[in-house]
Amino acid sequence: MNFNVYLGKQTVERLNRLAKARGVKRNALIREAVEHLLARETRVGWPAAVLEHRGVPGPAFESGRRKLRPPRRDPLA
Repeated sequence: MNFNVYLGKQTVERLNRLAKARGVKRNALIREAVEHLLARETRVGWPAAVLEHRGVPGPAFESGRRKLRPPRRDPLA
């Protein structure tokens, strides 16, 4: 599908430089940017890396609390 997008002069100049540096057409960069935006904005739920995390080996985080000294009186209170 084709449609028109109007961009400012500076944006077009930057887009042209990037397209030339990458050796691709401007349309390819625009498609990539739109796809990236849609993927980022339509994500639902936690990323796979978070869902697959099974914890860190070793003692539980809270197990170290027993070794802590009681808090001192706060001098700024």
